[in-house]
Amino acid sequence: MDTLKSKSIENHLKNHPLVSIITPTYNHEKFIGSCIESVLKQTYENWEMIIIDDGSTDNTRAIIAQYNDYRIKYVKQENLGIYKLDETYNKALNISKGDLIAILEGDDLWPNYKLEEQVKIFQENDIILSWGRMNTINDRDEIVAFGMETLKHFQDMPREELIRNLITDNFIKACTVMIERAALLKIGGFLQDENVPFVDYNTFLALSITGRFYPSDNVMGYWRRHGTQVTNKKLTEMTNAFMVSLDFYEKLDSSIKKSIKFDRNIKLKFYDNLLSEEKLLSARIDLLKGKWSEASYKFKSLSKKGNFSAKFQSILGLICILFRRDLEWLAVLSCRPKLRDVSGEWDTTLYDKNGHLSLLFHVQIYIWNVYLRLLSRPTLNFKT
Repeated sequence: MDTLKSKSIENHLKNHPLVSIITPTYNHEKFIGSCIESVLKQTYENWEMIIIDDGSTDNTRAIIAQYNDYRIKYVKQENLGIYKLDETYNKALNISKGDLIAILEGDDLWPNYKLEEQVKIFQENDIILSWGRMNTINDRDEIVAFGMETLKHFQDMPREELIRNLITDNFIKACTVMIERAALLKIGGFLQDENVPFVDYNTFLALSITGRFYPSDNVMGYWRRHGTQVTNKKLTEMTNAFMVSLDFYEKLDSSIKKSIKFDRNIKLKFYDNLLSEEKLLSARIDLLKGKWSEASYKFKSLSKKGNFSAKFQSILGLICILFRRDLEWLAVLSCRPKLRDVSGEWDTTLYDKNGHLSLLFHVQIYIWNVYLRLLSRPTLNFKT
């Protein structure tokens, strides 16, 4: 009888492992409540949430204290900042007791099925990291962009091909991730270069050569987009982030390099496109501020050096300057996030006044999917 009971407990623990949720937060009084509630609503109940407050000076602590659940653990520390995030993350990791580690920063959210679905993925013994699609939300919890491209092609992708894609672009979004604790400890915990304000990319790259990654094709997280003022500092950070993957590649064993077949030119093209997007955003904000000469300089620069999309938007931007108008009407027409004002916050263009997906959005998705079918490529599919 004791043997049967022991096996029953063992099977239960195997199928319902403890998930440790790492939540760094700093001055998130506006969002931390929603973040915690998205965890409390999880259909999977065997979790602990470790909130590391990096010296918040607002009401973050008081809001967290309102949630009386023994699974929520709160730790406050002196402010270390974004360039010492690895210390913050690893403090939570050292406190945690779970076999699986999930990441949820204090301003992001989860769908209620997230933990349950991803725990099932880890029942396959060789999985060390799982991720999923990500929707983007604004400061009002409204979806401003869907992650519409399928991840199914990653499910059977050879590891070498996945590593090559990951070196080119960090397509794995932190708020959707779950990691095997043992694999994370094997690489030394969360990793960060001193010149970059994140831990996810370094950590995912290091993990990619140690075990198998496997995605869910469902939405596994909601990332909050806000405070998008573009500065020279941010562009410098992007350049440093670009170097992270190149340094990783250069340090790989020669045999792994040969099998990966990484093309530096593809990475450079991807990086240039990112820079163009950030510069376009900066020019859009200048238009909203009425800084016509600054916006003109940026648009003219992009019209010469940017990709086709950047050049097209730059021409429209220069026309807008002539009529003293902003460029946000283009965002509305293309159903992309619209800048609300010069604060850098966003408004959704996906929904009509009644809260239904707009007709324009449906028409665009239909046209895109007809085009993709003609190319025999996977169609777009939006999920909330």
